[in-house]
Amino acid sequence: MLVWGGSLDVIKVNAISKIWPGLKALDKLSFLVQKGTIHGFLGPNGAGKSTTLNILVGLTNPSEGMVEINGTIGFLPENPPLYENMVVDDYLKFVAQIFKMERSAVLTKIDEIIIQCSLMPVKKRLIKNLSKGFKQRVALAQAMICNPDILILDEPTVGLDPNSVIEFRNLILSLKEKHTILFSSHQLSEVDKICDDLTIINKGKLIASGSKEKIKKMFGSKQVLNIELLNWNTTTQNDMSNLFGFERVEVVFKNSHSVLKIYLNTLDDIRTQISKYLVEKNCGLISMNEERLDLEDIFKEITKG
Repeated sequence: MLVWGGSLDVIKVNAISKIWPGLKALDKLSFLVQKGTIHGFLGPNGAGKSTTLNILVGLTNPSEGMVEINGTIGFLPENPPLYENMVVDDYLKFVAQIFKMERSAVLTKIDEIIIQCSLMPVKKRLIKNLSKGFKQRVALAQAMICNPDILILDEPTVGLDPNSVIEFRNLILSLKEKHTILFSSHQLSEVDKICDDLTIINKGKLIASGSKEKIKKMFGSKQVLNIELLNWNTTTQNDMSNLFGFERVEVVFKNSHSVLKIYLNTLDDIRTQISKYLVEKNCGLISMNEERLDLEDIFKEITKG
């Protein structure tokens, strides 16, 4: 499902498949990444995210289909291959030499990136002695050395402490002005805070792709009710499921009360009918409110099964 309005696309993934011996990792996957956006690439473990990113950066080829890239790419893999016995700024100079940058421009560019990635306090330290957060900043800095049009980041905040996650989030946001950013992540709250667009895959297939708001509206439009009751049992639950068309019910017990989260299969507002039923059945209705699905709920919904 593609949900796009249309703009300049810097990445076009067109019906790519990847077949390993005994495994079809990707199955005719298609999506677009638009210029100047931060694009979240989501999916459960084994969905094919890293395989897709490796195809985009040329580390492997698709078995079928085609990828078009309009611009240069900087890549931060999930496990960046840092030379840990090198000092930070020497390592970045080494990366610049690999890209055959003009010597006169190297020092200026490295100083600029060191400041941008907040590496000044550690630029003369061995990489192996750095914290996980600083190592990740060094890995991002090497991806930025060639001033790429597109940054592809594979799980950039995995393993970071909460403060480092916030700092890295702010760093990614600061890069949007000059780079298009495609990144995969399992930290859905971070994706929700910084992404413009989303692509969600599962088992190698496209589930949804488009603007974050359109996807949230599309999949978050079903009714979800939070209900707190004094009395609740499975018989009542089964009766109500048949009567009102529950998709599923999640029940937790809190202070001798039952707290229900009910997912409805209808967009109609049936709160009045449900509350009337609960009162008639002496369920001890304490409260009822409606909520919209957040990104984590939507992700669970559309990747289940």
